Amino acid sequence: MKLFLKIHTAGNTIVLVTHEEDIASFAKRIVKLRDEKIEK
Repeated sequence: MKLFLKIHTAGNTIVLVTHEEDIASFAKRIVKLRDEKIEK
């Protein structure tokens, strides 16, 4: 996650797909999908 933070701090956008809540907690924006639809 340190590498992703470094890349993001340099001004880049990162799209990360995960099932892990602890990894998702690093994100500034979270989009949740359920049954192919945006849930949140």
